[in-house]
Amino acid sequence: MTSYALTESRILDTDLWRVMKGFRYYVGDKDSNKWVDVPRGYLVDGASVPRIIWGLIPPWGRYGAATIVHDILCEYLSLTLDGRPCKITREQADNILFEAMRVLAVDAEQYKLIQTGVNTYRHLYSVTQPVWSRRKAELEANWVKCNPET
Repeated sequence: MTSYALTESRILDTDLWRVMKGFRYYVGDKDSNKWVDVPRGYLVDGASVPRIIWGLIPPWGRYGAATIVHDILCEYLSLTLDGRPCKITREQADNILFEAMRVLAVDAEQYKLIQTGVNTYRHLYSVTQPVWSRRKAELEANWVKCNPET
């Protein structure tokens, strides 16, 4: 589903992986009118956890797809509702992460650790704005342009 993005990781000075096949996550249930589209070429960092606890929560695990959905939600603070963009809060984005982890049957201990970390981060840093990056978006678009689907 993802592959390491060496060039982009060097340019943006962080470890990034690229989504190789886009997907849609339906919020609530499969027939929901609310969804998140993750496009092919999207750059992600996996679970953003301090390196010191990677033994408990590595950047990738059963929760991988949920963290990808969460990354794009945090980047734009928007999802699709009835075919139209709809603004959401960071807390709503975090709750969708938790829902997606339940769907993926993430281990209860890992779920609780991730949930605690995400909630603590949101409260400590009062995150209210999207974290969109023009340079990251340009790198994603350029990769898609240079790597058409076959």
